[in-house]
Amino acid sequence: MLSLGAEMTQEIKSEKLDAMGTASIPKIVMQFSIPSIISMVVESLYNIVDRYFVGQGVGSIGIGGITICFPIALFIMAMSMIIGVGGNTLFAIRLGEKKYQQAAIILNNSFVLLIIMAVCTFTLGQIFMEPLLRLFGASDQLLPVASSYMRIILFGAIFQTIVPGMNHFIRSMGHPKTAMSRVMIACFSNIVLDWLFIMKFRWGIEGAAWATIISQAIGGLAVMQFFVKKTTPIKINRRFMKLKAPYVRKIFILGLPPSIMQISNSLLNAIMAWSLTTYGLKSLEPIVQNGITMNGGDQAISAFGVLNSVVSVIFMPLMGFIMGSQPIIGYNFGAKLYNRVRGTLKFTFIYAMAFILVTWSLVLIFTPTFVAPFVPNDREIQDLTCWAMHIFLTCMPLVPVGMVAGNFFQGTGKAGKSMFLNACRQIIILIPFLLIMPHFFDLKGVFMAQPISDTVTAVIAIVMMTHELKKMPK
Repeated sequence: MLSLGAEMTQEIKSEKLDAMGTASIPKIVMQFSIPSIISMVVESLYNIVDRYFVGQGVGSIGIGGITICFPIALFIMAMSMIIGVGGNTLFAIRLGEKKYQQAAIILNNSFVLLIIMAVCTFTLGQIFMEPLLRLFGASDQLLPVASSYMRIILFGAIFQTIVPGMNHFIRSMGHPKTAMSRVMIACFSNIVLDWLFIMKFRWGIEGAAWATIISQAIGGLAVMQFFVKKTTPIKINRRFMKLKAPYVRKIFILGLPPSIMQISNSLLNAIMAWSLTTYGLKSLEPIVQNGITMNGGDQAISAFGVLNSVVSVIFMPLMGFIMGSQPIIGYNFGAKLYNRVRGTLKFTFIYAMAFILVTWSLVLIFTPTFVAPFVPNDREIQDLTCWAMHIFLTCMPLVPVGMVAGNFFQGTGKAGKSMFLNACRQIIILIPFLLIMPHFFDLKGVFMAQPISDTVTAVIAIVMMTHELKKMPK
């Protein structure tokens, strides 16, 4: 076995790590969650800013093209989450157990796996680009736009995996603000480059793609700088990069449940795009936008792209808050401080529900205000998006129940239960209703499937959590 040495072990025994097992729960959760919230909001701005500038500079057809590419982008994010979240869960538990040597191997193995994932994603994406976009519902009008955007985006796959993947480890080493700053560097670079390439240079959809991958490269360099600093207790080190089968297996087992959300989101968005195209053609009349005829399917996809951007504004802060509690749950579970695990869970749930109720009310009341900036010159798409959003978000206050429960199972290493719960909302329940409801309600049925899934998933989550908490030692 390799040894980290007494010096490194002493460095790791820092006040920041000890605080996860001793500090006030509200204080330590907010200390971790606020940077995580900011990180998730900033990270979501990649897609939101792209769609905003594309809507301003290209129009609804550009938003439709980006939306068609969204399943592929989600799949890349899912590959990052499998390694980043899975490795970080194991990493946090080992830190709580004071097994620092194993933590170093886990971090470095995760880094190598992220690179392997990125190379595979780039290769397969370039080979199967056009068939995938056609499968996702790209029309003859949307296909050239979507292809131009996605071929460039894939060149930045390695940075799209490293930035979010390795940021999890920065947070678990007690540096949530550092993790936040790395994401902010990339995001603000993206905003500036989007404005420059789309609005000033008039590069269109290609400008949005180049802005994204250049900004992610800047963020990737900033992330890696943390892991080579002398003051970082556990660094990127060639000695620990050789893949160890037991750790790789455990990383995938723990990382798959939370990434099911993203993998299923990719599948869901593909089915959603197909459904929008099919039932949009049946329900909507063609319109002309910037000299281009948009059929009903193209309109429905563009509306869903705007809807997705607005929903991201709500869910990314919520996800950031809940994810911020995960290292605390993992650390205290590993240290057998079960009362602190319960306290962290309760605090997270109460504040998540309060947040979602406030934001849900604001979005339903001021829907046109949220929608208009994305398609300022297209009243038809604005009206269609507002109508769809009121249906889509009907049961949104129930969503935190499943999210908090899934995060708890993830943090305590119960991979199977977390995987099942995450799969319920996006695969087991939603997809069947997404395929059934449109047969009875046409395009409206496409948007009705989500609130039904949210309700059923919340009930299942309550039952599972109640059973698990009864089993946990006092």
